[in-house]
Amino acid sequence: MIKAAMKEYNSNNSNEYMTFIIGSMRYAIELPSIREILTYPNLITVLPGTSKWIKGLINLRGQVVPILDIRIKFTNNEVVYNEETIVIAVLTDDDRLIGLVVDKIEDVKKIDNTLLYPLADMGSAIPPQYLKGFARLEDNEMLVIMNIDAITHKDELKD
Repeated sequence: MIKAAMKEYNSNNSNEYMTFIIGSMRYAIELPSIREILTYPNLITVLPGTSKWIKGLINLRGQVVPILDIRIKFTNNEVVYNEETIVIAVLTDDDRLIGLVVDKIEDVKKIDNTLLYPLADMGSAIPPQYLKGFARLEDNEMLVIMNIDAITHKDELKD
């Protein structure tokens, strides 16, 4: 289902988002930022002296890709690595490929950008500089839209 939805993506349309779960919250990333969805890799080269949320590096078809567990960065919950743990490979604005670990992937949602709520109208446990806004879904559930470029900025990887 996910692969088919990504194939149907129209690059002229900027209001499609991949939804995923971290803890008990639903989040989303703009679909154009996503390059690939991966199962959590068995082999990650650990980098000594880095933050706990920087899991290490993988080789993705000849490209070295850092793996960041955003669950560790943004929650106090114990993280579990199981068959549902997913890595979302995203391409940043400065053309770096980075893998983001999430609890579970859901699907692609089309969201009317005019229905996005600014951060000032809502609250979140995640600091606002890492978010683009919130959207209310058909079932009145709130979806948090993440700012991938803020999360993966080179300065964030130094902490």
